[in-house]
Amino acid sequence: MKKLRAAVLFLLPWAVSAADPSLMRLVMPDAKVLAGLQVNQAKNSLFGEYVLAHMQGNDAGFQKFVAQTGFDPRTDVSEIVMASDSAPNSTDRSWLIVAHGSFNTAKITTAAQADGATLTNYKGLSILVHSEPSHPSIQNAVTFLDSSTAAVGDVASVEAAIDRQSGAAPSGPIFDQAQQVSSKYDFWFVSQIPLSQFANTIPNANGNTAINQNILAGISQASGGISFGETVTITTQAVERSNQDAQSLASVVQFFASLMQMNSQKNPQAAQMAALLSNLQTSAAGNVTTISLAVPEQQLEQMLDSARQNHQAARRPAPRLN
Repeated sequence: MKKLRAAVLFLLPWAVSAADPSLMRLVMPDAKVLAGLQVNQAKNSLFGEYVLAHMQGNDAGFQKFVAQTGFDPRTDVSEIVMASDSAPNSTDRSWLIVAHGSFNTAKITTAAQADGATLTNYKGLSILVHSEPSHPSIQNAVTFLDSSTAAVGDVASVEAAIDRQSGAAPSGPIFDQAQQVSSKYDFWFVSQIPLSQFANTIPNANGNTAINQNILAGISQASGGISFGETVTITTQAVERSNQDAQSLASVVQFFASLMQMNSQKNPQAAQMAALLSNLQTSAAGNVTTISLAVPEQQLEQMLDSARQNHQAARRPAPRLN
């Protein structure tokens, strides 16, 4: 049965369409990070089927959410675009998620208000505003521009998306690049934020690792994506400060892959990772490093199943000794 399913999916048209212009139109024109997911295309892939099959459909909290809102993210979303104008640790960060799908606005509104959201109006559209009790000054919002388009983000970004819905799509280098990568991958991303702005997320270290950290901090832009299918392909392109740094980054990635291969006989988890990394490809052209990894879908499933089993085993209480 699985072979038949694979054969049918293989015959489907796999041309990836670029991000929907009607969603891109809603994005802030000064965006520094863009990402998106072609949900319908991903759902029709083998790996997409696997992910959906392992979402927490039997979880009581998830079932309650679906019942209260009439919204099931596994089936009711077709495309997502995410945007931000700054790094995650920025104090004045603006962010926005826009999506196409099927939304029961009445049920979602009722459920949100029951959970403490307030309903406001902006230019004829209802906006649900909610803040966490522990951070009452931080308010997030959701609105439905129509029954098939939703926008979620900070209040100012959601209101600005309403203003932009009838305007032209934003333009500029990041949007041109987003157009290119979104036409290649099921999940895609573009970032024009230097990695140095994520300094708090890069571990502090000494010696050679500090050199590697310096190479990572030299990345000024990055883009790439994931293509689902019988083979899951992950590709990233990083723009470094110099040609030398780009070559060094490619060498560092290959070095860590080699270390994983060396430890594969000592550690079962390292062995699984080493098997995945056997198809890793790195190259440098000018100041751009390209990293690509192609993983057979079945092999990726087996690794995720093993990780899930290990996680579940670790959470089990220790047996009581009488």
